[in-house]
Amino acid sequence: MARSSFFKYYVHDGAEACRLELIGEFTEAELSELNGCWRTARTILGARKLILDLRGLKYVDDAAKQWLASMGQEGAIYVPESFLRNALADHTSDSKPPRLTFLGKLIATLRGVRVAATD
Repeated sequence: MARSSFFKYYVHDGAEACRLELIGEFTEAELSELNGCWRTARTILGARKLILDLRGLKYVDDAAKQWLASMGQEGAIYVPESFLRNALADHTSDSKPPRLTFLGKLIATLRGVRVAATD
């Protein structure tokens, strides 16, 4: 995929933390390069914190949200903190699963997926 010209990132390496500043429209097209950047940074991070500065983001697609959620699971800190609550809310276990139609329930049953009882 081609890299969007509407996305930039900067690495701010400090003594206490490494801050990854994301700016613009973060989409699946940027994940490969950014993931490579993270793999490299992780090797030299040591005990320092990883801060994801998301104040400059204008748009985040689902693939990028999943990547950001996985970074949080690895211990990254979000700036602003509310980003995790607001933008990633649909990736938490607290969200209700969508209501399945009869056909959806049938397919889930055939696949061996457990389906919650309806109200």
